[in-house]
Amino acid sequence: MGTENVYLKSLREQYEGLKKSIEGLQIRAAEAKRDLTNEELRSVIEQGEKAKGLFTQIEDLSEIELRNAKVASMAAKVMAAINGDNTTGGDGGDGSGDGDGADDGTRSVKLGGAKTQDRDPGFYTRGGQHSFIGDQFRAARMGETAAGERLLKHSRTLIDLAKTDVHLRDVLGAGATTFGAGLVPPVWLAEQFAPVLHRKLRVASVLRQVPWAGPFAWSIPVAGTVAKTSTVAEGVNTTETDPAYGILTVTPKPIMGYSEVSRQMLEGSNPAVDAIIWGDLTGDFYDNAELECIVALNGQANVNTVTVSAGVLTTTDIALQRAGLLDGIAAISDAPAGDADYFVGRTARWTTYLENLEVVTSPTVAASTGFIINSQEHLFSISPPMQFQFEQPAGPALVRVGIWGYEAVTFGRRPKAVTKVTYSGS
Repeated sequence: MGTENVYLKSLREQYEGLKKSIEGLQIRAAEAKRDLTNEELRSVIEQGEKAKGLFTQIEDLSEIELRNAKVASMAAKVMAAINGDNTTGGDGGDGSGDGDGADDGTRSVKLGGAKTQDRDPGFYTRGGQHSFIGDQFRAARMGETAAGERLLKHSRTLIDLAKTDVHLRDVLGAGATTFGAGLVPPVWLAEQFAPVLHRKLRVASVLRQVPWAGPFAWSIPVAGTVAKTSTVAEGVNTTETDPAYGILTVTPKPIMGYSEVSRQMLEGSNPAVDAIIWGDLTGDFYDNAELECIVALNGQANVNTVTVSAGVLTTTDIALQRAGLLDGIAAISDAPAGDADYFVGRTARWTTYLENLEVVTSPTVAASTGFIINSQEHLFSISPPMQFQFEQPAGPALVRVGIWGYEAVTFGRRPKAVTKVTYSGS
């Protein structure tokens, strides 16, 4: 007797939880004879979107489970006909007593009297036969059922393992904890290219990191006019003014990364080719995320500004540069917008004499500008890379492999926590 798919069961439980939560909000509003509040309506819409995603997964996985059950049933009938009886007893194994007949895509290796199991399923190991990216192409563009089933077993196994393995969850990212929310690459591939993120996200990585929660717009209250009161004579009421707030809306932007390869290379791919393509994809993806961060920083209005000399030939130039940068630091403190902690620029040569700032160099910053920031007053969030896309912009011989995702960044929450430095004469 087969066992129920534990992951599919958990999806159904999540769906039922969302369904009850949505119904509860509507029932409370109906009992109170009122409309849904803005927060309640937003909650219903967000939970409805999550339920819609769960429904798609449940539908797809249920179809696979039904097909697997039919195949197993037909196989049992065939064996019964061959053996000349109507029973299907036995454990279906090889008599070794160490398997349960289930093919979950994992690979175990015997070492003496012990058995060790790879964290990856056996399909996409470093020296294995199958290509992770090649199977993505075959399943998406060529309709190869075997490739699609390998990918499903691979993702399902790693997701189950990541629930209890903290290190694995950190390596694979959000795609391993929310099925369908992101790619779940083989462990060796994710570990090999994890440093790419840190090399590419230079400025973005030092900002306050907000965990990714979906491509929904952020609504952030920002204080404008502060409350004021005055001291008056005894027995006279004080006069007060209320604080004023504005709403800052931050909409996540879609970003992508792509690499162009020959069709021959993709169809004949192996783990070595995977390493090349995955490195190019993730590098381009995070380059675009960093570029969006610099564009937002450079375009932010109402920041502090200072102008300093670009020369480095005389003692006077150096003194003026140091004085100008110190003015930029003081402008943030006086705003008040906290303490500056990073200088952002294309080169660190202008901060030679400043020991109280960390330096972040980024080639996407213009040579004539630099920025002093209080990094913890600015927000950044990025999604894991989403599913592969395959296009043929120049005909079938060339395939463009793409991944996509979202990023959100804002410096508008506290513009005075930024000082833009302009280098005259550069």
